[in-house]
Amino acid sequence: MKAKPLVSVVTCTYNRAHLIGATIGSVLAQTLQDFEYIIVDDGSTDKTADVVESFGDKRIRYFQQERTGGHLSRLRNFAHQHCAGEFIAYVDSDDLWEPDKLAAQLAGMIRNPRIGFSFTDILTFNSAGIIKRSIYHKPEGDFSGSVFADMLANRLIICHTTLVVRKTCFEKTGAMDEQMHSGDHDLVFFLSRYFDAFVVYRPLVRVRKHERNTTSDSALNSRLLKEHHRTLHKLHERKLISEDEYKDSIAITSYSFGHQMLTSGNYAEAAAYFRTSWEKRQGHLKSALGYIYSSMIKVFR
Repeated sequence: MKAKPLVSVVTCTYNRAHLIGATIGSVLAQTLQDFEYIIVDDGSTDKTADVVESFGDKRIRYFQQERTGGHLSRLRNFAHQHCAGEFIAYVDSDDLWEPDKLAAQLAGMIRNPRIGFSFTDILTFNSAGIIKRSIYHKPEGDFSGSVFADMLANRLIICHTTLVVRKTCFEKTGAMDEQMHSGDHDLVFFLSRYFDAFVVYRPLVRVRKHERNTTSDSALNSRLLKEHHRTLHKLHERKLISEDEYKDSIAITSYSFGHQMLTSGNYAEAAAYFRTSWEKRQGHLKSALGYIYSSMIKVFR
């Protein structure tokens, strides 16, 4: 009987025939080779299937689905049902892994069974070259421990395309919430509440920015901000955070989201977020000023 792979790598894709080949190549070039590769296609109409088939690697398992409209929670839950590995790693179909990405993360996770998940720094780039070399701006190294407080305080960004999860953790967190479009941020919040993290402060993933990035879609970003607050509501309802932690986190994130909406020109949503921040944290002058400013622009434009 064939032994189970150590890692199940998961990619969800849609019409990325022009990009997914480079992603697959970066996965197959890993120094740690004990993995299977599950690719879930959300109803592509281009040559994605041909690109995947061209690699001829038996570790690749390709599943074509009816179009969900990019419902990543549903697609990833489907992928999880087919994962045989002890660990699950995610990579978007336009991003690239460094050759030692899996090896570096698995070394820390295997060494410490308390570690439930791992993530790394990223480098962002586009067709013109490098945009940003790091999101953490820390000396190279690693960290093992809880990151939940930083998540609550909105001080930490975890890029899901760097994520590796110990599969048994899903017994505690449950499947990805399919009422959410993405679900990865929700998952990471619950992982960080229940388990320690292993963080590699080195950009082991190169994240591609281009005109078809879903993360450049302002409507989608607005929905993801709402999902962030839905996650905080869930944590509070399940008594996984205190009343004070809940109010503080809602206030902090609402203020941040208000600025994001203001920058994108969505003044009505900006005003709503600033107001929420003010209501949860009375006396925070910046929230009140943000509300007044965005409300005035909304009226007089």
